[in-house]
Amino acid sequence: MKQYLLLITIALSIIVSSCAPEGFTIKGSIPDAQNLSVYFDKVNPITSTNSVVAKSQTNGNGQFSLILEESPAGGAYRVRIGAKSIYLVLSGSEQTIEINGSLQDVTYFNHSITGSPLSEDYTSKIRNSINGTTPVADLATYLSSQADPMVAMMIGAQRFGDISFSPLHQSISQRLQASYPNEQITKDYSTFAASVQREYARQQSLAKVKIGQPAPDIILPDLNGKERKLSDLKGQVVLLDFWASWCGPCRRENPNVVRIYDKYNKDGFTVYSVSLDGLDSRTKRRFPEDQIDNQMRIQKQRWVSAIEKDNLKWESHVSDLKKWESAAAALYGVTSIPRTFLLDRDGKIAAINPRRNLEQAVQTLL
Repeated sequence: MKQYLLLITIALSIIVSSCAPEGFTIKGSIPDAQNLSVYFDKVNPITSTNSVVAKSQTNGNGQFSLILEESPAGGAYRVRIGAKSIYLVLSGSEQTIEINGSLQDVTYFNHSITGSPLSEDYTSKIRNSINGTTPVADLATYLSSQADPMVAMMIGAQRFGDISFSPLHQSISQRLQASYPNEQITKDYSTFAASVQREYARQQSLAKVKIGQPAPDIILPDLNGKERKLSDLKGQVVLLDFWASWCGPCRRENPNVVRIYDKYNKDGFTVYSVSLDGLDSRTKRRFPEDQIDNQMRIQKQRWVSAIEKDNLKWESHVSDLKKWESAAAALYGVTSIPRTFLLDRDGKIAAINPRRNLEQAVQTLL
């Protein structure tokens, strides 16, 4: 009889525990984030429409805990602590997630996450992309074939913004529709991928030179009057950069180009800079004939000074000093600057104006 009652008690306890709601907890320790508000948000990186799910606060040691009665549905989320965001990709089966690190760690995705395999995968892939451990081409392959589609969507939206990655976005969108057909974010990403594809096709149709075509050769004099050919750099990954000393956006972009040159020059990356400094025929008409030579010297000196000031250390600096009448600019259909073209080792156009993701594109080609 006692054994019978014991069995009933055990059975009832199992039934009760199985029917009890499974709570959901996010906890962590960010030591340099004492007494800050903590928000748990559902996010949509495509439309930037985010909604608060829960709120808490760190204590004097930077520890926090967010508790929900049940696990949130699968999707994209973030934990906001002060001005920093820790992104999560959830499957809907998580019960306890723990986050540890500093605010500096969060900036570079060096924080740790446990209890959410998808979030761990997302964080490690972003981290390795930022520090260059994972080549861009390898990451793109992983996103298009192996990664959970929600992880792929998050990384695709955050790290592959250039329209040259249109095929990758199409692939991610198709996988997302197959795995998460009823999610709003799936529909939004499909719209995003379609818009990227349309813009890619539009730019290709308008471009004088197109991605995949051999880059037209340029032969122009450098600072010392020596002719330098773009084709002589074949075998290297080359950034063909149209700029000018008077172009503010060009000058602001130069430090990033220098940084990438310093980082990858030893691996075979270089820059061929075409300056649109000088005087075109319209500008020349503003000066008396006997002042034009002096004005040309002034224009050239501005070009030289900008190279020195911005520390543009590569050798290939060329110009015909004809401003908007530059033969090279006409050859490439350049009507505004900065304008760049990334050439692969075979001398073919690999990307047009890859400013936001230049380093990623260079990594891919190297």
